[in-house]
Formats: sequence, C-alpha cells, structure tokens
Amino acid sequence: MKVEMRLSGLLCSMVLLTGLTACQDDWQFSADASYGLDFSTDTLMMDTVFTGVTSGSLQFMVYNRNDVGLRFDAVMGSGASSPFRINLDGEGGYRMTGLEIPARDSLFCYVSVNIPESSTPFLFNAFDSVCFILESGKVQYVRLQACGQNAVRLKGLSITSDTTLAAGMPYLVYDSLYVAQGAALTLNPGVKLYFHSGTVLDVAGRIIANGKPDSVILMRGDRLDIMWTEPPVPYDLLASQWGGIRLRSCSYDNEFSYCDIHSGEFGIRADSASAAQIKFSLYSSVVHNMNVNCIEATGCRIDVANSQITNPGVSCVDIAGGDASFTFCTIASLSLWSYGTQAVLLSDHRDGAAVPFAGARFSNCIITGRHNDEFVMNVADSIKDSDRYYIGNSLVSTTDTLDTHYHNVVFDRHEKNRGGAYNFVNASRNGLVPVFALDSLSAARGISDTQSSQWPVDLNGISRPSAGADAGCYQYVDN
Repeated sequence: MKVEMRLSGLLCSMVLLTGLTACQDDWQFSADASYGLDFSTDTLMMDTVFTGVTSGSLQFMVYNRNDVGLRFDAVMGSGASSPFRINLDGEGGYRMTGLEIPARDSLFCYVSVNIPESSTPFLFNAFDSVCFILESGKVQYVRLQACGQNAVRLKGLSITSDTTLAAGMPYLVYDSLYVAQGAALTLNPGVKLYFHSGTVLDVAGRIIANGKPDSVILMRGDRLDIMWTEPPVPYDLLASQWGGIRLRSCSYDNEFSYCDIHSGEFGIRADSASAAQIKFSLYSSVVHNMNVNCIEATGCRIDVANSQITNPGVSCVDIAGGDASFTFCTIASLSLWSYGTQAVLLSDHRDGAAVPFAGARFSNCIITGRHNDEFVMNVADSIKDSDRYYIGNSLVSTTDTLDTHYHNVVFDRHEKNRGGAYNFVNASRNGLVPVFALDSLSAARGISDTQSSQWPVDLNGISRPSAGADAGCYQYVDN
C-alpha cells in the first residue's frame, strides 16, 4: 500500500512538473530569424467603399505556429497618410510596439479604410500593407487593397421645382430626399442612388424614373462593403439597408421603368389616394429583398407589368382597396432571411378603416412562395362574390382551387422544404441570392395568353412567343 501511494505521488509530481514545463515553453520567446508568422491571407481585399466614408472592419488572422513565442519590434502601415486603419489584439494606431504572440497562438488583425475624395468619376484603387517587424529583424507583410468610389452627396435635399438628376457619378443620399408637391424629380437612365440607413425617397410631388434595358436606374443602400470574407457576403444582401420609396396621398402619375429597387425597409409604399387617377406605374423593374412589403398600396390605382417582385419580410404585394393590375409579373416570397406571410394580400381595409375595393387583376403571373397559400383575400363576402378580381393564365400557390375568379390557372405544387422554389433555376450567388429565371421543369412554362403581344420581350430582353409564352417576367431560356 505504501509503495503504491509513493508511486502515485511520484506520478502526480511528474504530471505537474510536465504541465509547468509546457507552460514555461509556451512563454519562451525567441529572436531567431528562422521563426516567422503565418497569415490567413496574403492580401486583404476590401471591395468598394464611398470616398470620405469609413468602412466596416474586416479581419485576418496572424498565426504563430512555432513552439516558441515571438515579439514584435513594430506593427505598422505606411503612416498617418494611409487611408487604412489597423487594430491588432486590441491595440490600434499607425505604429504599434511592445506586442507579442505566444507559441502556437494567434491574433486578430482588424482593418478599416476611409479613402479621401478625389475628382475622378471612375473607380480607383487604394493600397497599403500591414508590416510585421519581428524582434529578430525579420519583416513580413499582408497587403491591403480597397476600391474607392466618389459620389455626389445629397444631404436633406428638398426639391421644390422640377429637377433632373443625370447619370455619371452615383448619388449618396442622407437624411431623406424630399420631392415637394407640385415638383417633379426626373431620374435619367443609368442614375444610381445609394441611400444611407433609414433614408427615404419621400414624394409629395412626382417622380419619373424611366431607365433603359442597358441603363437601369438603381436605388439601394450605401453599404458597399462585405460582412465577412469567407465566403464574401455583401451587406447589400440584407434588407433594411435604407428606408424605401414613399408616395404621399397627394402624389400621382409616378413612373418607374427599368429600375432596380432592393434591400430597403420597404419597397414602394403608396399612401391612400383616389383610384380615379394613376398613382404609379412599374414596368420592367425589380423590387426585391425588403424587410416589410415590396409593394404596399392603399386605395390607389396602380399598374405593374413585366416585373420581379420578390423576397419580402412580410408580403410581396399588399393591396388595400383601390384598383390594381399585374401582368407578366414574378411575385415570389422565397427569402432565406424570412418566410414572410404571403406573396399577395388583397384586403378592403387598412388599420381598421374600410378602403373601397374597385378591383385587382393578375394576368400571366407567378404567385408562389414557401407557403401553401400565397394568395390571400381578406375582403367582405360581397367582394368575393363579385367580379372585382381576376386571376388568369397564371401559376398560383393556393389551396382554394375552386375559386371561380381563377381562369386557366395552374396550381403550384410544393416540394418538401422548397415550396415554389422548384420553379426557378437552382443557382445563387453565395447561396444567398435566389435567381428567378425559370427552371426547365417549372409549371409556369407556356401557360400565358395572347397578352404577350403587349409585352413582346421579357425583363431580360428575351422575345416572347405570340402565344403560349411563359408566365412571370422571365421567358425560359435553355441554358
């Protein structure tokens, strides 16, 4: 028994001594130049940022894979004139000294950039390096690169007379862009509006935003940088990057064509108005990835055609009363961030108040999503029994297959965990951005009526056949 106790004590002492020795080894530092660092990347690419605006931080890892610790004489960039800012292990500045990295350990290095403004309308690159000078005198680098974009800054601008914004440098919008009653804002083809967080395009007058197939008008948030690098995921993929477009009650005759409106809190929100006059038209455009609704209209007359209205947090289309027409539209709720409630909601009230319902028509459309019922009617029975709404030659996700207002409608099938996603090509950017081009097996193919003569080409400029075109805004292409 005594022998066993002595052996046990001896083993415990050896284990303790080994542990202490290991700890001491971890904190032994060497100035031998044969030891060096490893990095998670040799070049940190920071993508595009607006000049004069500090980017978010990206990181790379600094590894010491050696059995001894290493000390830094200095870690630095090119100095105060550099647009890049460095933070290593919680220490920031142009030149950091006194840092060390134990054996078999790692450090986070964070980098942000603020590129000074210049006069060029073109993109331009900014370069630097993080220089790691070890106690041994060994020097190692991680290169830094970012792309700068100059912009015209519009801060709290109120437009009180007819104004035209020309294409060229993008516009960076802060603190709302307001179009006063009686004034018209015209956006020329190719105009790019980048809105700061929460900023709204607020229209009491009129907006005319008519792009061209090769000069689309862009409205989006101002975050050009990426959330993380592996894989690179841009902030632009998240909703709520800016406010949205609000058309006030006194605003009429608004025009949107060949516009790309995405990643806002809401898309187009049309306040209560008279259905006797057109509130807005939306042709050959994309309204995508909103936190609430892509299109919301109360008591309005709207006309939407040849457009993609997709991936809301709540509804693609939320219509309360009024008179609405949708032709050759892809209306799909397939966001990876939110399942939404339904692709289309039609009602005869808003916030407890009745809104006269004149009519709603959907022709040659796709209405689908992750739910079995993506077309929801929340109206009085008298409206359901009337001829005030119509769905024809469309693909619809619904369980109400006996509705007499459906004419030549194909009812969408749902595949497990995919909903109506099978209709679209199985492709995406980083697995995050659904592509709404039609899949070869989509039930939307060939079901449209002769209205294709009104819209002879799809949103991508592909010709539609005079009869038997595909429903939705994209004609199938065998690719």
